[in-house]
Amino acid sequence: MSVARRARALVNVDHPGLVWLMSLNHGFNEFFSVIVPPLFPFLVPDLGISYADTGLLVVVFFVTYSVAQLPAGRLANHYSAQRLLVGGQALLSVGIALVAFAPTYETMLAGMVVAGVGGSTYHPTGMSVISDAESESTHGRSMGIHGMLGTFGTVAAPVAVGGLALVFGWRTALLAGAGAGLAFAVVLAVVYPRTVPSTSPDASLREGLRASLGSGTVRASGGRVLAFLRSPAMLVLIALFAVVGAEVRAVQSFTTLFAADAVATTGAGEDAAASFGNQMFALTMVAAGIASTAAGAGVDRIDRRLFAGGCFALTAVAVAAVALLPLGRLGLAVGFVVLGVVMYSVYPATNALAAGLSTEDSSGDVFAVTQTAAALGGAAGPYILGVVADATTLSTGFLSTAGIAAVGVAVVAAAAAFD
Repeated sequence: MSVARRARALVNVDHPGLVWLMSLNHGFNEFFSVIVPPLFPFLVPDLGISYADTGLLVVVFFVTYSVAQLPAGRLANHYSAQRLLVGGQALLSVGIALVAFAPTYETMLAGMVVAGVGGSTYHPTGMSVISDAESESTHGRSMGIHGMLGTFGTVAAPVAVGGLALVFGWRTALLAGAGAGLAFAVVLAVVYPRTVPSTSPDASLREGLRASLGSGTVRASGGRVLAFLRSPAMLVLIALFAVVGAEVRAVQSFTTLFAADAVATTGAGEDAAASFGNQMFALTMVAAGIASTAAGAGVDRIDRRLFAGGCFALTAVAVAAVALLPLGRLGLAVGFVVLGVVMYSVYPATNALAAGLSTEDSSGDVFAVTQTAAALGGAAGPYILGVVADATTLSTGFLSTAGIAAVGVAVVAAAAAFD
């Protein structure tokens, strides 16, 4: 098979237009989720606020984002996905624009709340659209594409807004991002109806559900969904997403600092060490994005739980190697590439597992609950690493992520009990 044919096979899904559009929406969502942190060095001196104040901006955004995902999941089951996606993207962009125009710190916090509410609609809605439209045999590949563009959105944010802020200032950088987000909302409104299949829930099921709001049909459906969400298989899936969120956010949060510290001990200057740390973060994320697509194809051929368990096990090994071995710059670069590949390859597997468990009247709730679990795990992971690092060393703290990954192996093993 030629290289071109193999590449096409990696992205061969049932509804490519819809999958790529939702994945691009995912990229924008992830971009806006990390648009503010790269501007911290500009915000502190310009506004006279502390680093704790800047950190609170991010906390407010993600707490709002996480909490609002649960009602967004309910809405995703019963209302037009197009309206939720377009409205959410527009509101997210407006929130960032409010932050850009904010005359006071308190107004910035309000803007982050608005942005968090807008951003919360994507995962329950966009992922349920993909899950409902794609067949079981293409869930892995579709989620691989979805993860790849999300990762690239994460990488693009610090490069784009950081560069613009250096030249034009942080307010202009945020406004440019908000403008791009609003433009994409318009594109989404125009293109989405042309890509969604006529048999999709957005075209039929959700309209029927909206028409039956007064008859108790939706309430009965909601009762069935809630019972499903409390099932043992779903509880295991929730635990799985929490572990994924914890390990990924821990590594994301400390890769730059760990890599910079590793080369600083060899005599590198502060600026050179910081630059190397940022390079390792970018390298990890690019490797992760590329791996996500290839992993998606593998997920469609291999037992998904076995695939996820293998990713957790390899992540533990990769973290241990990076944290414990006396690696030079090249060795660290190779180590972080491998870590990015094996750690992020778990996403298509876990997302495909969620898609396989969901039904057309529960997919919004399933992805809302699992993504909220991932967000809560994502809050816990960096904290655990930081606590261990404060009590011991940064290397030992980084090594603790291997323990989180090992918990993932245990959760996958526990899932076998619910066959």
